[in-house]
Amino acid sequence: MRNAGKFSVPVVAAAVLLTVSGCSKDEPAAQQASPSELAHYTAAPATAGATPSPTKTSPAPCVKTRGMSVAQLTDYLKELRSGSGEYRSKGLTLDSSGLNFTPEAIRRPCEAVPVKLARYWVDIKKTREGTAVTPDRYEYDYSLIGFTSYKAGPQDGRVPDSAPPSGNGCQGTISVAYLGEDVPLSALPSNLELNGTTAPVPVDVDGDGVLSAIYVSPVDVESC
Repeated sequence: MRNAGKFSVPVVAAAVLLTVSGCSKDEPAAQQASPSELAHYTAAPATAGATPSPTKTSPAPCVKTRGMSVAQLTDYLKELRSGSGEYRSKGLTLDSSGLNFTPEAIRRPCEAVPVKLARYWVDIKKTREGTAVTPDRYEYDYSLIGFTSYKAGPQDGRVPDSAPPSGNGCQGTISVAYLGEDVPLSALPSNLELNGTTAPVPVDVDGDGVLSAIYVSPVDVESC
């Protein structure tokens, strides 16, 4: 099905996302936690007169996500920071290698979390040649490639087979990681910034359940 609006945008440069590699495996949590709450685990008090046992390191607390609503899980994943500790860094990201899960230790989920990934073609056509004072102008429209469901975590790593499709000819792609209702074409960017690199760059996509989105430019925008 193809239902897309057309927009005209200038060519500008954009930043490149970093690649993280690894693997993802849905494994049961080693410890139990109360629903929707951060679970802390402590050793039981020693019995009087008993020989003290060697000190054991308590496992890092985790968040039990099973049973959360879509809204609760979306908010949790949006607020989950990466293990780097950098300001506004994300524990779940979408980049050139796909979905990458590297959350901070103290609030990571106790179990794997569901994530959907939608992919779209972006058809590009030049509508006006640039001049000394104005840039080239392009039209573009969207069409759906498909939707796929994945699970991320609880271990760190890359979710297999989640890499964004590359552009070809005069077609670029947009990939959107989200939860809940499928993302309609009308939610995709109306001010897409075309660029001269095929490296994925972040874009804004409307929707309460949207977690991350990236755009991959066609191989040669100038020839479109």
